[in-house]
Amino acid sequence: MIRDAARWGAPLLGTLTIVAGLSSTPAAAQPPATTVALVGGRVVDGTGGPVLERATILVVSGRVQEVGAESAVKVPQGAARIDVRGKTIIPGLINAHGHVDAARDSTVPIRDQLVSQLRMYAQYGVTTVFSLGSGPTDAQEGLKLRDEQEGSALDRARMYSAGLVVADRTAEDARKSVNRNVDQRVNVIKIRVDGEDTNPNKMTPDVYRAVIEEAHGRGVPVAAHLYYLKDARGLLDAGVDVLAHSVRDQDVPPAFIADLKRRNVVCIPTLTRELSVFAYETTPAFFGDPFFLRGKALYGAQMVQLSDPVSQEKIRTSKEAQSIKQAMQQASRNLRLLSDAGVAIAMGTDTGANLVGRWQGFFEHTELELMVKAGMTPVQTLTAATGTAARIMGLDQHIGTLRPGRWADFVVLNANPLADIRNTRQIDSVWIAGRRLPGGSPPSP
Repeated sequence: MIRDAARWGAPLLGTLTIVAGLSSTPAAAQPPATTVALVGGRVVDGTGGPVLERATILVVSGRVQEVGAESAVKVPQGAARIDVRGKTIIPGLINAHGHVDAARDSTVPIRDQLVSQLRMYAQYGVTTVFSLGSGPTDAQEGLKLRDEQEGSALDRARMYSAGLVVADRTAEDARKSVNRNVDQRVNVIKIRVDGEDTNPNKMTPDVYRAVIEEAHGRGVPVAAHLYYLKDARGLLDAGVDVLAHSVRDQDVPPAFIADLKRRNVVCIPTLTRELSVFAYETTPAFFGDPFFLRGKALYGAQMVQLSDPVSQEKIRTSKEAQSIKQAMQQASRNLRLLSDAGVAIAMGTDTGANLVGRWQGFFEHTELELMVKAGMTPVQTLTAATGTAARIMGLDQHIGTLRPGRWADFVVLNANPLADIRNTRQIDSVWIAGRRLPGGSPPSP
């Protein structure tokens, strides 16, 4: 994330571009030019700016070439012309805090498992996911998939990776871990700062300050897992770039909010992370929702587990699960305070295949709904899930908005999400790099 041009300057942008693996495909490797024009639809471009009514999006060779009023954009002869009148086009959703990990007890090759999850995200209109922490083998396979995605026709979501979470106990070891990750060209460094101060495994301030200093020295942003305001305050003072969860123990004070704005730190609420802890004390209504069930190929086994009466009783009697209900209310209140003050918000869910009850694809839409219920407007929420999420990783010149030069990753909706955020579920089609994905949910590998 480019937090401050005066502080970071041009060199960091160049470094982030290298780290992210975003070099352009050589001209000789480019596929034949293809041109598609989507004509007459409503366009929400992901910048938070005015909505375009009766607009045309012109896509050439997988990238947006022009967006404007239907009367102002000339469609070239021979272009594939698609009438989208009455529909709304939004940038592909970006999950700024997800996980793409293989199941430890599966005999399916790790790569196939990761691809299946990325296809599931895409079927729900989530065209990019930032995987904030994986196991060693998962991380290696994920980075390979990341490197492949810039020069190939995709039938899956794009993925950017934090590699291994940095969780060392000493500053010296933490610096080594940062450098190992950066040498593997991760897009972000992820740390965990959680729990009571008496927890011997909690990352101490001297260690996370060393992580942030080392990562910034190599041009890579840092995202932090946290819970308490006091930890968020310390991380902010140390220069963290992204708060990857909400503060959930108390209201965020005005001085803290002002510092977040001044330092251009992005906050990811992950409200569905809290929801997943207590939602299965009974069988949730969405288990019967056809939109949810389109993901049953990946969700099925967990649905059986979470529908078990014994499992549900354990959740009902769990003090932790019940306390998280209050934590979610606190997170929602803090989201309202931050958003009203103009702090940058990105959408994230902490979804992942090894995290029971955190549904890849479906929970991103649930998160959008919870963000609006917390007090954000639909436009603010969609911007958080597109343009702002892309900016975190310094990828906003490539994804996140429907502007010229960006990859043509977008979702065509049959209803207007500005009237009701739940209309993001009314998916007509999903496009990645100007290619319409086939309909239907992908099978399990």
